[in-house]
Amino acid sequence: MTSNLVPLIKKAKSGDESAMASLYESFKPLLLSNATATSKNFNHDCYQELSLQFILAVQAFDLEKYLDE
Repeated sequence: MTSNLVPLIKKAKSGDESAMASLYESFKPLLLSNATATSKNFNHDCYQELSLQFILAVQAFDLEKYLDE
């Protein structure tokens, strides 16, 4: 995973699909893990929902608040 995600988040928030794909690939193992967390079987619907929520979270992430702390 990238040590400093700020540049990628900035690019992804501005519409850079490559940056969003890079962020997504960095967090994909976590999404996959959580899609199997409640059962031993992979839940495709859960994975799709987690993927959508990840993208929405990146778009809604307030970098200024994060950087001010």
